[in-house]
Amino acid sequence: MHCKLLIQDVNMEKDYLKYYHPKFFISLIIAGFILIYLANTSLGLSLSVFGALSLLIVLITQYLWKYKPFKWLFWIDDFSGRYEGKLVYKYRGDAGQVQTGELDHVKIICQTGSRITIHSFTRKADGAKSSLSVNKGMYVEKTEDETHYKLIYSYQNGGSVEQGFSGHYGTEVIKFINKGQHKELSGEYFTDRDPYQTKGEFKNLKWVSNNKTHDF
Repeated sequence: MHCKLLIQDVNMEKDYLKYYHPKFFISLIIAGFILIYLANTSLGLSLSVFGALSLLIVLITQYLWKYKPFKWLFWIDDFSGRYEGKLVYKYRGDAGQVQTGELDHVKIICQTGSRITIHSFTRKADGAKSSLSVNKGMYVEKTEDETHYKLIYSYQNGGSVEQGFSGHYGTEVIKFINKGQHKELSGEYFTDRDPYQTKGEFKNLKWVSNNKTHDF
C-alpha cells in the first residue's frame, strides 16, 4: 500500500491549514491575489481569484510543501519515511509478575502539508509480523527547548486471529530529532490490550529510507 495524496478542496477540512505559519500564509494569499489580479489585467484573462488561490494552496500543501521555498511556509519538519529500530514492551501477567521483551519495530510516516499518517508494526524473532497499527488523529508540538518535535496520537490496531492478538487502542508520544542527514524517533506508548494492558518504549528508531511502501 502506498501513501495516497488526494487533491482536496481546502474548505473540506477545518484543520487543513494547521501546519502553516499564519503570517507566511497571509503573505502567500496577498502575493497570490496581487499576481492573479495583475495577470487578469495585463493579459486580459478572467481567472477566478478564489479558484486560482485554492489550486495554488492545494498544490503547495499536497506536493510542494517539503521543497524550498515552500517549506518555509510551514512550522513543522519533514517527518516522512521509513524508520526501523526496537520496541521494548512490558506488561503484568496473571501471576502479577512483570513480563518484558524486545521486538524489531517499523514505523512508516506518510506526510503532506496538512496530514501525517503513521503505520506501525513489529516483527517476532521468527519474522512473523504483528497486526498493523494506524494513528487516529495527530497533535504536533515543539519540545520545550524549541529544538525538536513531539508527535502525540492515539492509534487503532485491528488485532490478529492467527497470532492471538486482540484488537486494541493505544497512545504514543514520539520525539523526533533531525540531525541533518540522520533522523530518529524515540518515545513511549501504552495500550488497552486485553487481557493485559501493555506499555513500553521505542529505542534506536532510525530513518532508513524514503520508501513508504509498507509490508501489508
